[in-house]
Amino acid sequence: MGSIVYRATKDQAVHDELHSVAAFAAVLAHRAIGNRLWFLAQNRSGEHAGRIWIGLTLIDCRNGEVAVKSMDESCGPYYFDCPLAFLDRASPATGPYAGPWREKVREFHANRTAKRAAIRPGLRVSYGEWIYVLRRSLGRRGWDVARESDGLICRLKSRQLGKATVLPFQQKQSQDKHPQEKHP
Repeated sequence: MGSIVYRATKDQAVHDELHSVAAFAAVLAHRAIGNRLWFLAQNRSGEHAGRIWIGLTLIDCRNGEVAVKSMDESCGPYYFDCPLAFLDRASPATGPYAGPWREKVREFHANRTAKRAAIRPGLRVSYGEWIYVLRRSLGRRGWDVARESDGLICRLKSRQLGKATVLPFQQKQSQDKHPQEKHP
């Protein structure tokens, strides 16, 4: 399995790939996630007519050129961010790789959901050499954070937060432990 390289933009490559698949199958749904194009297709004719399968095209864009590499779930791709809705709509898995790959996709989504649920204001994370405390969510832009050492406020991008290490909860030491006597 090789790659095809030609001059195009990412949008053109997505269009071309979907058009190529549509020559022999009906494209039921598609979603581009980063440099991956996931699609759900149904064979129109042949031995597997009516079978609904999941396809993946890797699209690498550089200097006005794109390199595309296409495969389907029977190859057991090493990418697991396929939309869960595609798994629900696809025909039963065939071959030795599709079934285990689908389980890994479900596991990926379960882990991602659990990790997202654990992220909340006040959570301490370590990223690089620093420890940050999450202050408020900025949606897709990441989180407003405070550096624990000096209180510097900055933004931690979602991608950075995904690579950060979650630290155990640590209560701040109360200054009221040793109250100072007040003198009139």
